Amino acid sequence: MTSLKRRPALPILIVEDLEENQMLLAGICSQMQVPFKIAGNGQEALDLCAKESFSVFLVDLMMPVMDGKTFIKLIKEKIPDSVILVQTALDGSEQIIEIMRMGVYDYIIKPLHMELFRQTLEQSLEYRYLKDIEKKLLLEESKELRDQLEWLNYKETSRKTSNNSVEMNSIFNLKTTLSQGSGFGSMTTIIDSIKSMLTPAQDNYYKIDKDLFDLLLENNHHTKSMIRGLEHAVVQLDKKLELLQTQSSDIIQEIPGVITSLESHIHKKGLKTNLPIFKGDIALSADMPALKIILKELLLNAIKYAPPNSNIDIFVTLVEGYFCLSIKNKIVDDSYGNISSDIQKNLILPFFRIHPPVEEVHEDEPFSLGLGLTIVDYIANKHHGMFFIRNATDHTSEETSLCVLAELFLPIQNKKKEKT
Repeated sequence: MTSLKRRPALPILIVEDLEENQMLLAGICSQMQVPFKIAGNGQEALDLCAKESFSVFLVDLMMPVMDGKTFIKLIKEKIPDSVILVQTALDGSEQIIEIMRMGVYDYIIKPLHMELFRQTLEQSLEYRYLKDIEKKLLLEESKELRDQLEWLNYKETSRKTSNNSVEMNSIFNLKTTLSQGSGFGSMTTIIDSIKSMLTPAQDNYYKIDKDLFDLLLENNHHTKSMIRGLEHAVVQLDKKLELLQTQSSDIIQEIPGVITSLESHIHKKGLKTNLPIFKGDIALSADMPALKIILKELLLNAIKYAPPNSNIDIFVTLVEGYFCLSIKNKIVDDSYGNISSDIQKNLILPFFRIHPPVEEVHEDEPFSLGLGLTIVDYIANKHHGMFFIRNATDHTSEETSLCVLAELFLPIQNKKKEKT
């Protein structure tokens, strides 16, 4: 039997109307040293859940006042990840399928087989325990991120100009980035968790919990993606750009292809992309493969942080001797979105991050560790151009809203201009 250490501390809730069944289940729980409370029907159970928390719900389907199915539906709305065991006298395949579709962990056929019931209850408690570990890891990562951001803000406002300030900030930003989201930060935490729960087995092997090991494999995959993105960044920094005579129409024609490559993420969030309308053609000097990298990075950045069912607008303008390609996306006006202009300047610094990483898109990210906008700025400079990303107020819709504007400036050829 699983060690008591692999159980949640919270009691289970027995939802059963018959007194003799209550006594039977209470006796088994007492033998197993599982703390419990009893509710006589679904309504009593809901009232108890409003006052305290439970690890596992053991629910009878047939009860007066509020039956088990109604209780399960309501508790799932309130606690989506609740772990529920169902007691039922129905053992037909259709009835069992219907029960499992309610999102329960498992079912127990009446009359109870004692040993099978004990095993099922123990497994459900272990499952709840592992889910709580996963939730705790995510909360710790979130807290660490907030702490690091507060520290970064403090450092930015209090630091004094010195010869090593850029190097110090880059090292600190790297530390912060490695601690965020999946990857290195989570992996070390998971390994420590596995180490604390290792169970020696025969033949000099260890027994490792499957869910924790799967979580470790998932983070290993993220870590490899981060290393791959870092290698890609190094390649771009070492690569010599070949600036060739190019027309603005050549750049604009590349945009639909980049959008298509990211279509799965666009569709998943219900986003709409609006292509630029630009009459005329402007002579530029550009490395097209490098500009495609910029387009993908900026579009992916807009996709990651745009609210669902919003627009991503791409437009082209001419500004004082520069061809300007802009990508605009709305953002949520919160602590992450509404940042000061001073902090916005740091977005192109190596390893600097304000938003938490978006795990869903890491496979398609050209770079990692907060280096995407750094590479964009580097490529823009190699084109003798400029790159800016900033918050702005969007007045294009009925209600004004906060948005992010990423702007790439490329110098127009055959036109004199002052050096900036």
